[in-house]
Amino acid sequence: MGFGLTTATVFLPKNHKEEFKWRMWARGIGCHCSGSAVSARKRSLDNLRDGARSLAQTKADCRLALHASFTIDWLLGKGISGPLVLSIFTTCFGSSFLLGYNLGVANLPGDNIKRFLVGYYKPDNTSGLDANFLYGQTTSVLVICAAIAAFTCGWIADGLGRKRSLMMNNVVGIVGSIISSVCLVANQPALLYFGRAISGLNSGLSIGVAAMFLTEIAPRHLRGMIGACNQLAITIGILISYVLTLTHLLNTPTLWPVAMGVGAIPAAVALVISFFTVESPRWLYLKKKDEEAARKAFAHINGSENVDMFIAEMREELEVAQNQPEFKFVELFRRRDLRMPVILAVLIQVMQQLSGINAVVANSSEMLKGANVSSDMLEYFVVGLGLLNVICTIVALPLLEKAGRRTLLLWPTLVLALTLLLLVIFVNIANNDGVVNKMPFILVSAVLVFIYVAAFAMGLGPMPALIVAEIFRQGPRAAAYSLSQSIQWACNLIVVASFPSLNGLLKGYVYLPYLVVVVVCWVVFFLFMPETKNRTFDEVARDLAFGSIVVGKRTAALQSPVFTKEDEEAATALRRTDDDSKVDA
Repeated sequence: MGFGLTTATVFLPKNHKEEFKWRMWARGIGCHCSGSAVSARKRSLDNLRDGARSLAQTKADCRLALHASFTIDWLLGKGISGPLVLSIFTTCFGSSFLLGYNLGVANLPGDNIKRFLVGYYKPDNTSGLDANFLYGQTTSVLVICAAIAAFTCGWIADGLGRKRSLMMNNVVGIVGSIISSVCLVANQPALLYFGRAISGLNSGLSIGVAAMFLTEIAPRHLRGMIGACNQLAITIGILISYVLTLTHLLNTPTLWPVAMGVGAIPAAVALVISFFTVESPRWLYLKKKDEEAARKAFAHINGSENVDMFIAEMREELEVAQNQPEFKFVELFRRRDLRMPVILAVLIQVMQQLSGINAVVANSSEMLKGANVSSDMLEYFVVGLGLLNVICTIVALPLLEKAGRRTLLLWPTLVLALTLLLLVIFVNIANNDGVVNKMPFILVSAVLVFIYVAAFAMGLGPMPALIVAEIFRQGPRAAAYSLSQSIQWACNLIVVASFPSLNGLLKGYVYLPYLVVVVVCWVVFFLFMPETKNRTFDEVARDLAFGSIVVGKRTAALQSPVFTKEDEEAATALRRTDDDSKVDA
């Protein structure tokens, strides 16, 4: 079924009451597994019944079959439809990729941009302070406008629909890139700021609407992987921007505006392809109340999935929503059942941005520059970080479905916190005037930065957008995205604005504030964040409504798949049939 990813794990009965649940699992009911895995489980159960294999041996056989099926089916990509791939590509390339590209494109050409701005505004005063201030505004204006747009993305996505919102945003991205690219020819720095502001609006809408759309079109057993494609595309966009702005390519006094204009290409390509993609089936059913259109859209992108099961799930969620008044943004702060989801949605963004990813990379570059490392080597160092970010995000994609969201959030973030602590130690040693040979400590610090980026890419990188999508029902999801993404961009602005002052004040201890934030947030997620893998939005929302501590409880990633009402009815019917057979005997 679907992509063929085996999302079930072995769940053997501990008592007689669990026998029928085990038998339902063994027959492949209620889980997304390939045909080969289902057949292997049936053979294993037959061997157990006939006494040919022990219970422990059967457990081992089933685990082996499941893991083999997972690997083979994932490599073959069995069952994923072409229209679904097209929708994912269009969303990621035109929105997420462009977001990453806009974030990174002004990094390496910084010196050329400073000369252009200072030459216009301060021709008789080329002080570094003025240059840094003017250059810093190109990033600040993007982040501020992104925060504003992110706050409105929920209303736009609900009003226009996910697809049309993305198409409108593609137009915004094209306009912003083109305006920025003509600033040098027109000798008008205002065009650069204006273009970056429009690109900021594009970025703020992209990160929210794209994540919502990807999560809603994905089959449940692929929701984590497809949702994380959003972050993967962002990292690829950052990497491509670094590569294109190397000194021997577009990082020259005359060509850097061309790099700004390149962003119009993915937006234009996505805009054209979007005419051949479908709207989110969930939005069509739950917002437009158009069941026929939702059926067609779902069947188009998920041809191998059960349309009736999807509609039944949506109908149940719609019935719950209809019993409540129309959701308003202020209810995020009034409703007790949303208290814990809102806290987690805000803290996941705070932890991601205030982990100091931008500050760590920037400070490492300055540290290497202080060690007389050439500018060319610094460029390749930054590109290397971007490449590592992409590779580790790719590694995280299958792990999201195999290990689960909670595990992949907590463990890499723990490594990230430990790396920050070690950076404090080694950077302070490297900055100590009493140390004669500082290079070994600088190199160790550089290696720690690579470890930090790898841990970030596998945990905090892809998690925020995915977790926010999975802990809310359809009604409050758009509003929650607006709040969450606004917090993300606001925290981004805090890091950008405060890092120079913190760095001057704290020196080698500049990583300590980020470490404190990460540790505090990590404890909250360790205590209260449940596993969301392979569970419906409604099930996760019900769990979080109580705000209970989840430590020590078995989560969905460690148990058998969630059994629906239909599965329980089938299990009851099977039990009655077996009981009747015993009576007849």
